[in-house]
Amino acid sequence: MKLTEYTPQFENDVKDLLVELQTHLASLDPYHIIVLRDNYRNDYFAHAMAAVKKHAGKIFLALEKEKAVGVAICMIPPYGEESRLTTTCPKCGFISDLVVTASMRGKGIGSALLAQAEQYFTEKDCTLMQFCVSAYNQRALRLYERFGMEMDCYYLKKPLQRRI
Repeated sequence: MKLTEYTPQFENDVKDLLVELQTHLASLDPYHIIVLRDNYRNDYFAHAMAAVKKHAGKIFLALEKEKAVGVAICMIPPYGEESRLTTTCPKCGFISDLVVTASMRGKGIGSALLAQAEQYFTEKDCTLMQFCVSAYNQRALRLYERFGMEMDCYYLKKPLQRRI
């Protein structure tokens, strides 16, 4: 396995990995809110690329036989007004997406991508590294905890009855 930065030759691999992640998340969602729309593959990739460009980001790939089998999409977005008023953390690295293809999980690729992201954020003088993960994605949660990440925030939800 080799780690490298994204280049356009891996665009289709990255799109496939993002679709695999979204499909996996949708399969875990007991509320069936998460979906894979027809335009997801191209539109989400374009959205992610624009966010990386806008927010001093990088995309790291794990390659096996010149195919991307894992991806970490990293960026350093500016804090919003609320954060400027309520926190002391001037710079935070954010991973918007991290996925390793199913057949390659459990081989240290996710840990290697996290380490690469951490190195990048450290080099950019970030104080924290963070990202959101579904509470239903228990395997991913265990990986992040082994990597030394801590639970920071709970998002709670309750289905509401719709009025007809």
